[in-house]
Amino acid sequence: MDPNMMIEKKLTDSDVSNKARLHLPKKKVENIIRSTGVPIPRNGIQVEILDNNNSYWVNFGVGGSGYFIGSGWVNLRDAKHLRTGDIIKLYWENTKFIFSM
Repeated sequence: MDPNMMIEKKLTDSDVSNKARLHLPKKKVENIIRSTGVPIPRNGIQVEILDNNNSYWVNFGVGGSGYFIGSGWVNLRDAKHLRTGDIIKLYWENTKFIFSM
């Protein structure tokens, strides 16, 4: 696994709140963008997050506060019963993220 393609994040209150956005570390996302050459448009792109045999489609976007996973994040958050302080990993592989805890 290429460590430049891995995002590890300790979930904050805002990540698991009702605002339904997972805020991502800017430098890590920019490493992935640089490596893949795929820019993230302002309105975002739809990407898949795989978790074992489950698939979640989410909006991967950029806003004033940086990069985030928006629409669709709630489904994964609720399915995994994620809470503040949980550490998650997202590994970018080809055109999707692989989720792990």
